[in-house]
Amino acid sequence: MKHKERKKKELTRRDFIRKAAFGVGAAGMVGLRAKPAASLDTAHLEKWDKETDVVIIGTGFAGLVAGITAYDAGAKALILEKAPKEYEGGNSKVSGNMWWTPTNVDAAVEYITGLCYGLTDQESIKTLARGMFENNEWLKKMGIEPKPLGMFQPEYPELPGSETVRTYSNATGGFGGHLYFPIRKQVNDRGIPVMYQTAANELVRNEKGEIIGLKAESQGKTLAIKARRGVILACGGFEFAEDIQQQYLPGWPMYGRGSTYNTGDGIKMAQQVGASLWHMNNALAGVGAIIIDDADLGKVPVSVSLFGSPYILTDQLGKRFMNESIRSRHGLGEKEHLIFFDPITTQRFTRIPCYAILDARILKRPLVSSGMKFGWYHWYTRYEWSPDNSTEIEKGWIIKGENIQELANKLEIKSDSLQKTITTYNQYCDTGIDSEFGRPKASLKSIDQPPYVALKLYPVMFNTQGGPRRNALCQVVDPFDTAIPRLYSAGELGSFWGWMYNGGGNNAECLVTGRIAGANAASLSPW
Repeated sequence: MKHKERKKKELTRRDFIRKAAFGVGAAGMVGLRAKPAASLDTAHLEKWDKETDVVIIGTGFAGLVAGITAYDAGAKALILEKAPKEYEGGNSKVSGNMWWTPTNVDAAVEYITGLCYGLTDQESIKTLARGMFENNEWLKKMGIEPKPLGMFQPEYPELPGSETVRTYSNATGGFGGHLYFPIRKQVNDRGIPVMYQTAANELVRNEKGEIIGLKAESQGKTLAIKARRGVILACGGFEFAEDIQQQYLPGWPMYGRGSTYNTGDGIKMAQQVGASLWHMNNALAGVGAIIIDDADLGKVPVSVSLFGSPYILTDQLGKRFMNESIRSRHGLGEKEHLIFFDPITTQRFTRIPCYAILDARILKRPLVSSGMKFGWYHWYTRYEWSPDNSTEIEKGWIIKGENIQELANKLEIKSDSLQKTITTYNQYCDTGIDSEFGRPKASLKSIDQPPYVALKLYPVMFNTQGGPRRNALCQVVDPFDTAIPRLYSAGELGSFWGWMYNGGGNNAECLVTGRIAGANAASLSPW
């Protein structure tokens, strides 16, 4: 497909919003650019190992859609993936593969504004809302038939505009990856090359400050890859970068349900060329998961099912700290945004990990379902969980004590403190009133059948939202809102979501921002 030259013209922000109403992937989006960044005294490379029009980092929804859009606009695209082929797709593939599409753009703007809690500009919110409204039609063009799902519809009904939420899945897909694999096939059908085990680590600029390519490590070799039109960062967040967590999150370590290859690479590369950051404190984390050292996957979180079993959550001092029955949502709500640090007594994070305390009834069934197809562990592990959890007790993944004192000793907390907590809780069960945290009567079940069991639960994230700040054109910007020429981002890396998001919102954003970044990068004249 030959690239068609498009007439370029500068538009005001107001003009942009007006034209964006005709579609984020339409000609009104293409070719829009903020004023160039100040010149940088950085020499470009004279010799390149590879070259293409648009280089895209990441094989999640955002990266794949960016590649498809750039190709369809007449540009040559190359996608880089740090992981081996087996683990391509990042968080996207192992997610629930659902998305939400609003019924009304104005209502969606109102709802998203509430979810972002003032942390995202209106221009970007309007662009996101319009793009989400168009997602279903775009997916149909890709051969994907949206099927109403009904989950998280809405997830935050207390916010204005929430009535617009409609969630979808792929009507013709199988179990797991039912949105990912059809989109991945579109990349194959176009012959867009994907380089695996190729970790981008440095952006290359010319004397004008334009991003003209990048450097990457590929199977032990350093490659210089030229991007004639632009570079798109779609390489995910920092769920597995504890050094970044320690600077931005309210507690650490936290762990991600998704790709262990999400180590903040895109954040560091963007910072190196002067990018501003935003939404870095947004970790969609809740209690919780146990952390195991899987033989194939390394240290990963594993969600456990406590449904129907009597349990409480305690801190490392053996004390309850919350209503355990609060429903988790995608955001920093009451259950998710816990105060992890104890500034007075211990000077440490007394709830990382916290402990789930249970009795013998939990040992009658496996704590982890092998049939689940969600998250990194459940997609890729080859481990078979024992039916009575006995093997996992031997491994130390589950802590067992014949009595409360033995269990407390294994947890290295004072036995009298834990015993008092359990005794008090059991009294609440007898009266039907939790006077400390207001746990509903129906969920109050006594913990009174030895042996007793404890699980060390860590905060576990769906994903992070922070990264290089982008504008409504998906251009990465510096601290003065000036676009860094020829550099774009899409997906979770520097997400538009500011504080909370409705279930399916990240996948929906990946589809939108992939189209925007791909179209705008492809529209640029080669340097």
